[in-house]
Amino acid sequence: MSKLKEELERFKPESESELKEHFEGLAKAFLYGGYISVSDYKEERYKIFIRTVEFYCHYEGDKKDLPKDPIVYHRNGHYVEGEVPYFPVMSFHAHASGYDITFENPELKLRSSALIRAYEVYDVLQKTFLHYDRKKKLFVSCNDSKDRVNKQSTYLYDFINGFGGDKIKWVDTPITEQHQELNPAQRQNVYKYDIHENKIVDANGKYIKDDRKWSFTRLDEIENISD
Repeated sequence: MSKLKEELERFKPESESELKEHFEGLAKAFLYGGYISVSDYKEERYKIFIRTVEFYCHYEGDKKDLPKDPIVYHRNGHYVEGEVPYFPVMSFHAHASGYDITFENPELKLRSSALIRAYEVYDVLQKTFLHYDRKKKLFVSCNDSKDRVNKQSTYLYDFINGFGGDKIKWVDTPITEQHQELNPAQRQNVYKYDIHENKIVDANGKYIKDDRKWSFTRLDEIENISD
């Protein structure tokens, strides 16, 4: 079992106040503890290093201490009528906003996931990082380290869609010897909801942003890329 999966299986918060601390620990595992390996039918083809991870956690029980996060895609009452089966821990979930690594818990009635908001793609065969070129609508070689961070999460879905089954997997390996710095922030385009799952507006009729800092960005550069 991978170290990341062990961390995700230990995620059993009892209140929302604990979540930021839990997510900080998990963020270090996602951002510094390894990468997503994408293989073709012969060998490893790409390494995807997560640069920014956003956490989502939606509680489907009756306790008041755990959060409701209606923006979560994979849950009861969203897109599908009736009960939605829980994903096994560390399932990869592609959806309209990008790519998730999930860690749901049916016993606790938690739908939790980590959205890959920003990432770096390393081409193992070409030995270079790739950056999405909007004009060409392709991932192309990138020589400038400043440009190799891709912030379009939906492009990741398009990029690895088609590599199924055991061709996509998590690999545990430290990617840097640095101090594991993080930059906590609010999640992008996430707003507050009322108990009826409607977005809350302010006095001017504008949607109110969710202020929970459940987004974390790796500040250190990758040092360990073993081919």
